[in-house]
Amino acid sequence: MIDFPVAADSSFKRITIYIGGYYVSKEPSVIKTVLGSCISVCLFETKNLIGGMNHFMLPELKDYDASDDYNNTRYGIFAMEVLINEIIKLGGKKEHMIAKIFGGGHVLTSMTSNILNVADKNINFAKKFLNDEKIPIVSSDIGGNSPRKVFFFNTENRILMKKLENATKEFSVEQEIKYSKSLKSKLEEKSDITLF
Repeated sequence: MIDFPVAADSSFKRITIYIGGYYVSKEPSVIKTVLGSCISVCLFETKNLIGGMNHFMLPELKDYDASDDYNNTRYGIFAMEVLINEIIKLGGKKEHMIAKIFGGGHVLTSMTSNILNVADKNINFAKKFLNDEKIPIVSSDIGGNSPRKVFFFNTENRILMKKLENATKEFSVEQEIKYSKSLKSKLEEKSDITLF
């Protein structure tokens, strides 16, 4: 079991997000996630003290149809847009946002994932997206071979992060492989349809 840190006193709401998840609030919250090759971007709006975190698995899906019923925020392109827009809805401004990036670990060892370079693509996507949006990256812990457990104190822009050991790493890898296969299956079903 992965517990919240003692530093998260009772005034902080405790939120756990998984692949495709995100959470944004101006109320004090500690947002937790576990990352393998996935990425989490923590955005903080410095004037209004609004913070949020996402957790995405792949940068983008080509030829995306918005009517699809699966969770599009598992893709970075949607996860980032949602995160920014949710902060703006709460009164934040993009010009006051700063970012911290975590994840992109090389934890998937299958031939397919090595060929696709999922972790590197996620890292490169996050950096480019934030650069294009002119949101500065103030810190990051990305790459390497370990999964990470990340806690984001959203109104303080404070992070607690721990690299995980082998036992937890296996759990993280299994979860990502299972999710990958499920996603691949849905995409294959979609590819059987021809549009004219």
